[in-house]
Amino acid sequence: MADTGPVTGEMGPLIVVLSGPGGAGKGTIARRLVAADDSIHLSVSWTSRARRSDDAPDAYVFVDREAFEAHRADGGFIEWNEFLDCYYGTPVPEAGDEGVLLLEIDVAGGRQVLDADPGALCLFVDAPDDDELRRRLIERGDGSDRAEARLVEAERERTEAAELGYETIVNDDLNRAINEVSALIASRR
Repeated sequence: MADTGPVTGEMGPLIVVLSGPGGAGKGTIARRLVAADDSIHLSVSWTSRARRSDDAPDAYVFVDREAFEAHRADGGFIEWNEFLDCYYGTPVPEAGDEGVLLLEIDVAGGRQVLDADPGALCLFVDAPDDDELRRRLIERGDGSDRAEARLVEAERERTEAAELGYETIVNDDLNRAINEVSALIASRR
């Protein structure tokens, strides 16, 4: 699916994959980690999906399908995936990157990153249960049909994350979840 090559060298960044269903809070956790630690850098993914009203200006590089496909053909992504008819991809890290490179991507992308860099730390952020996940999805603007599709995908991702050996963090208390992720990163540095 992805064109991958070496992602990190001996002295490259620690790659941390942060996956989980939409609405679990992984974006909030990622932003808080980056704000608290100058050595953690968030990779900005590309997507062909439409911008939502709650998207921060730098949430993604928004492109059309043709631009995404051209960048993919040029080997510009370390992982990419198609989810609910939209492309998502993580650009190849810049040469000389150091510290921690945080990738907020789905589990299928995490599998691709692990293929390219078996030393990557993979973390799965989840809501405490599907009722809470549904509530969060609807609150952020997903319609009920889209929320239900995301719940089905969430169950598939949970299974795949477990198979890949992801560490799971239940986001039932945001500060505790951030501290748990931070501690896991610190233990791998």
